[in-house]
Amino acid sequence: MNPMKTLFALFIALLCTAAQAQLQVQRLDGTTAALDAARLAALPHEPVKAEAHGHKVDVSGIDLRDVLRAAGVEPPQQVRGAALRQVLLASAKDGYVAAFSWAELDPALGGRRVFVVTEGLTPDEGPLRLVVPADARPARWVRQLQALRLISPP
Repeated sequence: MNPMKTLFALFIALLCTAAQAQLQVQRLDGTTAALDAARLAALPHEPVKAEAHGHKVDVSGIDLRDVLRAAGVEPPQQVRGAALRQVLLASAKDGYVAAFSWAELDPALGGRRVFVVTEGLTPDEGPLRLVVPADARPARWVRQLQALRLISPP
């Protein structure tokens, strides 16, 4: 196959993958919301620069808190009391799961920035990927992100 046809085929594959992007968000009460590619594309994106395994990552992503708001999950105004035990689980297509607490995501406490990346991904990373630039290792960079679930352990 000539290089132009190969490049075109890759471009079409990436477009098809991006069009299939859908994120399921389960709220604390058990109800769910689905954010499709169009809804995610309408959210504010910002450049995300990070490093993983010695490689620079330069992509575009949506702040996780904005994604949650779009799904009807309003982060607590002040994380205290029962909200301190709430955990957000991010699940991948292959079953991989990473956890985040409200406290670490709260700008007034942990201030950890987490992004749902929609652009600049390879097919094995996307169509959605969670990126946590400040983490020392990319262990919570969930590839092929499919779902977010808010839970409140006892």
